[in-house]
Amino acid sequence: SEYIREYHEYLASLVIEEPIEIEEPIEVVEPDKPLSGKYAYLTFDDGPSKIVTPQILDILDEYDIKATFFVLGYMIDRNPEIFMDTYNRGHTIGNHSYSHNYGYIYYNTKNFMADIKRADDTMKYYLGEDFSTDIMRFPGGSHADFKNPMKKAVLEAGYKYFDWNSLNGDTEEGEQSVRRMFNRFVQTAGQRDVLVVLMHDTDAKQLTVNTLPLIIEFLQE
Repeated sequence: SEYIREYHEYLASLVIEEPIEIEEPIEVVEPDKPLSGKYAYLTFDDGPSKIVTPQILDILDEYDIKATFFVLGYMIDRNPEIFMDTYNRGHTIGNHSYSHNYGYIYYNTKNFMADIKRADDTMKYYLGEDFSTDIMRFPGGSHADFKNPMKKAVLEAGYKYFDWNSLNGDTEEGEQSVRRMFNRFVQTAGQRDVLVVLMHDTDAKQLTVNTLPLIIEFLQE
């Protein structure tokens, strides 16, 4: 179908051959007020997880840093205490959908918004009805023309969506290592004054934990 063709074209667009040089941020929605100086937003997708998320939280505490966690509703249901701990430690919570099931959420806009609402309802179930978040991240990012109606829908619903302009490569194919992830981050960060860094906090991402202090200290320096 046309949807499948466009989706596979989108997946192909994510394949990045080294060396890479990203001239412009990847459709990042900037903060409301302009910033002066250098800023880095550390963002983590696909949690909360049982093992890796608590380690990341402890590292962030050690460096006195707050991050943004784009959480999945079904992972909240699996690890509600870790989700609540993330929030109680003062980190920002963003909506990353309930299911992360591409075949379902990207089938049509109705499915997509239903999944976003289900994630939102899940957050409220554990944090209370007074909790709300107005930021979200599309699974796989907001690129691809077939997502345009969904982008319009989330904006009309009061959300701002955020992509990224740097990453540690923790979802890329090939043998990973701390050195490779750190170099990948430095390579994609370039000389930008404002960075939105993509990382993941599923339990498969222990190397992300191990690389995080290096990335933080590099940014601080």
